[in-house]
Amino acid sequence: MANTTSITFSPGIPIPLEFDVQKRIQQLYSYLDPSDPWYQPEQQHTNIRAAIKLYQDGKIDGVEQVYIIGGEAVSQEEAYSRIKQQDPHKKIAYIWTEGMHHQYAQKHLYSHGPFGPNGHELRMLARLIPELGGDGTIHGLIALNDTGSDILTLFDTDMACLGNAQGYGAWVGAVDVCPSVLVEIQLVRDDNSPWSNGIIEKAMVRPAGPGVPRLSGVQIRKAFYIATGPGNHFLAVSVTKDGLDSLI
Repeated sequence: MANTTSITFSPGIPIPLEFDVQKRIQQLYSYLDPSDPWYQPEQQHTNIRAAIKLYQDGKIDGVEQVYIIGGEAVSQEEAYSRIKQQDPHKKIAYIWTEGMHHQYAQKHLYSHGPFGPNGHELRMLARLIPELGGDGTIHGLIALNDTGSDILTLFDTDMACLGNAQGYGAWVGAVDVCPSVLVEIQLVRDDNSPWSNGIIEKAMVRPAGPGVPRLSGVQIRKAFYIATGPGNHFLAVSVTKDGLDSLI
């Protein structure tokens, strides 16, 4: 190949989106208005006001992920830890998130799979988190393993299969024009028997439509090693790095 030392590379997003903080602040204020179609339950108002204050003080920029619980900005790990410590039979603390997400399907990274010649599926069980008011209803999902997506896709048809979402404490804002929610997922084998521990994943809820795939989220990739190889028709997923050797 020719000498490339003088070549400059065009960025993956040549014209990046610019986050409008003032617009987001006004949007958050609208969530407190009972006449607004995106009005949020009163249990979220403390978190929403805290988010507004963080924007006004310049402590968050709307791009980096921020978790707010009980009106306090905490790390993702701390937020999820507090969630799992809650007693669902008592008053629960709602959680809110701010920050941008992306869903870019990088199909060229995959070999043969049920999503076509360039895709691989991940099979998982999902439920609304019991500690935040979920009733324990379990729903099976198949998602396209997508390294370009950092948020799980849930379709509106999925929400109807996850039990009673009224009063659920993990509706955590909107991604673009789609509401977002925290769910607990568990990976399963081809025979649908579970093999992973539960993982809390953020999901965007969007309408189902022709040809629209369900994409995986980022927390799966943080919890497991995922790999495939040339000529290998299977996607290898392992808790440990050494566990991949016998699979690919």
